[in-house]
Amino acid sequence: MTSSPALIHFVVAATSSKSSNPLLTLLPLVAIGVLGYFFFIKPQQRKAKAAREAQGSGIEIGDEVQTVGGVIGTVLEIHGDRYTLITGSLGSDGNLNGIQPTRIVFARQAIARKIEPIVDADPDEDGEVDDEHEYGHESVEIEDNGDEEAEEA
Repeated sequence: MTSSPALIHFVVAATSSKSSNPLLTLLPLVAIGVLGYFFFIKPQQRKAKAAREAQGSGIEIGDEVQTVGGVIGTVLEIHGDRYTLITGSLGSDGNLNGIQPTRIVFARQAIARKIEPIVDADPDEDGEVDDEHEYGHESVEIEDNGDEEAEEA
């Protein structure tokens, strides 16, 4: 029974306290929201905008590109935001080999990256592939220094 008057006294004290302006109570929350926008959201928007602008830059006709869907092709035409790719393998004369090539038109945002064309290894006169140029180092031959004689003895 004694808790009931204490509870009533607490409720009356809370409601009879000096009333403050509701804007002053919301001011810290608004300040936190504004600071969060400028420190977290705005830098992310700038970074995303720069990435979108740089995405299609540097791609020219004849470059080999990969789309976000994984399609690899050579840029045939560029009309504004539209890139026409031709898929298939190119022969040594620059013409497409194999089955009928496919032309596909993509939006600039669909081009993921520019890729370096694959260079086939040319075999030497004796039919072996030259590893020195492919890996940037010479082949190493391991010599046998008579270890077999030492093991037999």
